[in-house]
Amino acid sequence: MYKTLLSILCCAGVCGAAIQFPHGRAAYIVAAPEAELQERAVDRLATYLREVTGVDPEIVSSAGEAPAGEPLFVLGVEPGGHPESYTIETAEKGRNARVTLSGSTARGLKRAVQKLLLRGRQTSDGLTVEDLRIAESPWIAEREWTVCPWVPQNVRGVFSNPFADNRMNIWTYGDRQLADYVAMYDAFGYSGVQLMETSYNYSVFGSPEAFHSRQKELANYARANGQNVSLWVWAAEFTGHGWVDPSIRYMPAAGTSAFEDQEVRRGFEKYYDLYAELAPYVDRLIGHFYDPGRLKDRKDVFRYMRLLEQKFKAKNPRIKMAIDSWGVSHDYLADLIANGFTDYELLEMSMPSLFKPGEREEFHEEAKRLGLKLGVWGWYTTEYETDQLASLYVNAKVLKDFYLEMRAGALKTHPVSYWSEMEAHHLNNIYSMYVASQLLWNPDRDTDEILAELTEGIWGSSNGLRVLEALKVIEDTRSGPSWETFWWREPRYRPDSGTPAADLARAEAALSSLEAMETDQAHVVKFPLPFPPDVFVHLMLPHLRQIRDFARFRVDLAEVKLAISRGLSKQEASRRLSAIWKPIPDYDTWIGTFGQPEERMQDLLMREAAEEAGVDVEEPAWLRFRDAGRLLQKLQFMQRAQHSELRFAPDDVNEFFWAPPRFQSRFEQLLRDGTIEKAGADMYRLANWSDFAAPEPAK
Repeated sequence: MYKTLLSILCCAGVCGAAIQFPHGRAAYIVAAPEAELQERAVDRLATYLREVTGVDPEIVSSAGEAPAGEPLFVLGVEPGGHPESYTIETAEKGRNARVTLSGSTARGLKRAVQKLLLRGRQTSDGLTVEDLRIAESPWIAEREWTVCPWVPQNVRGVFSNPFADNRMNIWTYGDRQLADYVAMYDAFGYSGVQLMETSYNYSVFGSPEAFHSRQKELANYARANGQNVSLWVWAAEFTGHGWVDPSIRYMPAAGTSAFEDQEVRRGFEKYYDLYAELAPYVDRLIGHFYDPGRLKDRKDVFRYMRLLEQKFKAKNPRIKMAIDSWGVSHDYLADLIANGFTDYELLEMSMPSLFKPGEREEFHEEAKRLGLKLGVWGWYTTEYETDQLASLYVNAKVLKDFYLEMRAGALKTHPVSYWSEMEAHHLNNIYSMYVASQLLWNPDRDTDEILAELTEGIWGSSNGLRVLEALKVIEDTRSGPSWETFWWREPRYRPDSGTPAADLARAEAALSSLEAMETDQAHVVKFPLPFPPDVFVHLMLPHLRQIRDFARFRVDLAEVKLAISRGLSKQEASRRLSAIWKPIPDYDTWIGTFGQPEERMQDLLMREAAEEAGVDVEEPAWLRFRDAGRLLQKLQFMQRAQHSELRFAPDDVNEFFWAPPRFQSRFEQLLRDGTIEKAGADMYRLANWSDFAAPEPAK
């Protein structure tokens, strides 16, 4: 069905006259590193060669120091071009065959080494480097992976899911694991990392100071790899999502502004001072004022952005400034210029559905006319944010479709030099994130080839093909070929590939293959990883089981609906529909407030089928009780954020985006249990609200 890994690599230009580096014999590296990052590049190659050949390589400063006839790796820096551009060339020269790797800077040399590892072929005889002629520079100059703030067991500060696998919580990693995690994204091809500062993280860690210790550590690891560091901050939201600070006020007194009101200003100053502690660790500050954000007046937004800038530049005068365009209209461009933000980079949202046809091009035309620099803030294009519809997605084709559309359209009008992509599901998102980085280098690359490159690099030739097939199952069922098939609010969104029986067979085959797969002990992994390769497979398995279970349900539902269309009695229709309603388990997967995609869609399809048939269907009681418990936790968190009694209307608390019948049954369950009670016309409260109310702040 798919190209074999060898044919994919041969099509990419790997096959040809080869240079052999035999097992059991020291390979020779010609290098004279002049800086730490160059030393890291040399060490990366040396470490890999030692593991492949079984012998420490010899590092010499000139080719003349190597014996005649021994093949060489020659590493150097040749200034010029983009800082990450590089060349690789194999040739017979003088006494020795050689593989020459040259970067325009140490960062480019690092890229050359990583590309060589991917193109090299490990065998029982050692390492084979086929004939290579490579010269590459990135399509987008700066490419950052954004560390999304959410963690698996604390679902958006709304409820807890103690069964979620915590290996995806990068903030619990040991120092070496976190260093390897950062190095992995560097090896993927990203030029930098974008850190996020939110009140949610303060609730997870217990304090801003505790969270900052990990932020600083992550930033230091990125800097050591030669990566840039950006910091994105909630610039007008300092409480909520589980973090309560009773000293904060957002609403100004009548007749004054949020910037001038001293009580409001005091809260902004407090958190801006906290944010600024990270200024020495970052190269770019990105302000985010909307959703969430409590400032109602754009003039206040601009004045507070200047205050934030002043605090950062006092500690880091070289910092670049940026602001994202989330939640703003097109007139925001002119307002930025009118208020003097000409040196700021405006980061447009990547979500395709935010722009109607032609609007993004108009946005770029206006930015170009005003002399405003644009970048892209990638959000949701790699996956869903993990506080909402968390799951394992493979958005390879979604990304390529969007990137090519951008290149042919808006970027022709006004190019960008900065692009970030959201890294939310961590270990389970490496597949989309790797594809994103490689396409930001070269959007013409084949996505199957990119995925094959990743899976072979981690699992080896044979096992890599098994994992690749599993990824294709996930891509075809959960993502599809474009944004319209992936995004849950699009009319063309689909819960599977459209062929449930085929999905079931493929999911079962992938599960069987991965469950029987044994680690290739001889394979040397080509990427730094925070866990052994088998952990990544273990984390993938429950998602394949969810896809399998949903496909089985879809097959069963089609059979019942066919029987109903042929005259099945209402009593029998109700019984059979109830019998197949076996909710797709969460297993130990990371879920968001919307639940996991297959169970969510199963619920909608069941209620739709019952309504079409005109029958009642018996919902599993355990599902109702589980959901009611999550709703109760949300109400308790909401009450914790205020001092007085919290009154709420049902329509205001469905953060789960449940269908109305599902939400109503959960709400009624809490009423029957006595955990919530009436508090006026169409208003309710917790029966024991005072147990959760926030204490009044000290005077």
